[in-house]
Amino acid sequence: MTGPGAPTAGGGLLPGSPGGGERRTRREGTHLLVRAGEYACALPLAAVRRVVRALAVHPLPGAAGELEGLAEFGGEPLPVLNLARLVNASPGANPSYPVTVVVWVGPPEARETIGFTADAALEVVHVPPESVVAGDGGFLQGEAPVGGEVVRILNLEALGRDL
Repeated sequence: MTGPGAPTAGGGLLPGSPGGGERRTRREGTHLLVRAGEYACALPLAAVRRVVRALAVHPLPGAAGELEGLAEFGGEPLPVLNLARLVNASPGANPSYPVTVVVWVGPPEARETIGFTADAALEVVHVPPESVVAGDGGFLQGEAPVGGEVVRILNLEALGRDL
């Protein structure tokens, strides 16, 4: 279905459709909340491709500490980064249900697919942009209160530029 009122591939409504602006704004503030060590981190939902049981990762000799190694996903090699290390989190308790979150990083015209190891996928939340206290201007977009906890809001486009 195309035309006004039709959903786009990203889940928003086409411009000019009733309610399109509100729905797109809400989607832009929608995040997947994951546990990474001692921190809860919010990943932009539009960049999340899949959440899967922790993938088997094959370490790469001499790789940086954040790079766990390569996993196979969809028949292709997938670089897997340790999210807790990226956000400088102390290790949390031994996770009961560790996951790999497969995401797109980088600007839309040059995005790459990577995986993040995380202790758990928690829930989908809406983080109003006005509630975010600015971070370092890069990968850490800022912090915001969500459900009584301070959550680290991550900018996956910035991470892609840094890779």
